[in-house]
Amino acid sequence: MPFYTPPPSRPVERALLVGVKLPGSTFREEEANIAELGLLARTAGASISGSTIQQRTRLDGSTYIGAGKLEELAGRISEGDVDLVIFDDDLSPAQARNIEKRLSVNVIDRTELILDIFARRARTRQARIQVEIAQLAYALPRLRRLWEHLSRQAGGIGTRGPGETQIEVDRRRIRERIASLKRELERIEGGARERRKNRRGLYNITIVGYTNAGKSTLLNRLAGSDVLESSRLFSTLDSTTRRVELPGAGPVLFTDTIGFIRKLPAHLVSSFHATLLDVEEADLLLHVVDAAESRREDRIRIVDDVLRRILAGGPAGARAVPDSSPRAATLIVFNKTDLLADEGEIPRLAASHGGSIPVSAATGEGIDSLLDAVRERAMQDTLTAEVAVHAGDGRTIAFIEENVAVFSREIDGETIRYRVRLRRRDAGRLERMAGVRVVR
Repeated sequence: MPFYTPPPSRPVERALLVGVKLPGSTFREEEANIAELGLLARTAGASISGSTIQQRTRLDGSTYIGAGKLEELAGRISEGDVDLVIFDDDLSPAQARNIEKRLSVNVIDRTELILDIFARRARTRQARIQVEIAQLAYALPRLRRLWEHLSRQAGGIGTRGPGETQIEVDRRRIRERIASLKRELERIEGGARERRKNRRGLYNITIVGYTNAGKSTLLNRLAGSDVLESSRLFSTLDSTTRRVELPGAGPVLFTDTIGFIRKLPAHLVSSFHATLLDVEEADLLLHVVDAAESRREDRIRIVDDVLRRILAGGPAGARAVPDSSPRAATLIVFNKTDLLADEGEIPRLAASHGGSIPVSAATGEGIDSLLDAVRERAMQDTLTAEVAVHAGDGRTIAFIEENVAVFSREIDGETIRYRVRLRRRDAGRLERMAGVRVVR
């Protein structure tokens, strides 16, 4: 199957977006999916020629949307204003192959589109490796589609098999490449774990939220940093950590993470697990929500669902994490309040989400209230303590050195006296190992 290249006179690909409404979903939900797909396509550099949503009772195993709808798309493409067709859900290799044969334009699905964006945005070695692993994992079962033009199955001596042979070679090479990348990623993660050890004694706040909710802008406002801000989706792929001194609470760490979207591909959740470790190790999650977004409640639900998947340690389809599962406390931050047309919306947001804080990272409004809330949480969740440990108690000494911030060490005979700052959740474990006296 050849890849179709737009003529030089049209360097920007013109995309047609295709979605399917199945029983159990609404047209409003599918329209929201298509709208987001359009944003993703524009982020990748395409222009949007149009969109369509097909209502079906079940997906067509051969063409996904059915032969009739496929013919309709073919007629639309023949008018000459479409170079690329993007489906909102994953296509099987056979479906993609059959659709491309009939439409004679490039056909991709949502996952391929997101992987393309990630490949463009990856800057660090860790991000590039994670993206490549996801791309290879996605491509592995789809090699037949790529090599079909080499495999002549019509019959006759000497006409069978070359494509199939090459597929097996490529599969082996891809598996070897994935294994090699995972080993390199593990080495990078080892260095990241060592860096995390150095900050375990500090209070860690991780900023999460739907993509384009203003997380990077908020981090810049909180920490006075210069993290890239962009209105495009997925402007941040790598975690960025900044240290901030809070009076009364001491130093705390704010970490900006990758944004989430609906239908986040499973390959990305698993491949970016190293980046998302900041979510697992956080003491407090700042869930940033675009207050001016009409579908904000839906996006809050989507982010919570992705967080459960991350904490389950697996991609989509992995075991669900019950809402009651232990995890870091979450503070909802309604950002972009300066864009709200109705100022009365702010108290309604506060009433619907108790304890939430309205802010505008762009103007600075509400930032002091947010810092006060973080300071209060940090002071409640951390304490200063003196710990006396027998010099031969290697287990307790190792725990202290790896998990808490040590201010001082004094050796008194066979006893080591530490003065430390630690999180309350670690204090219980430490008390079972050695005597702890809290300094008020």
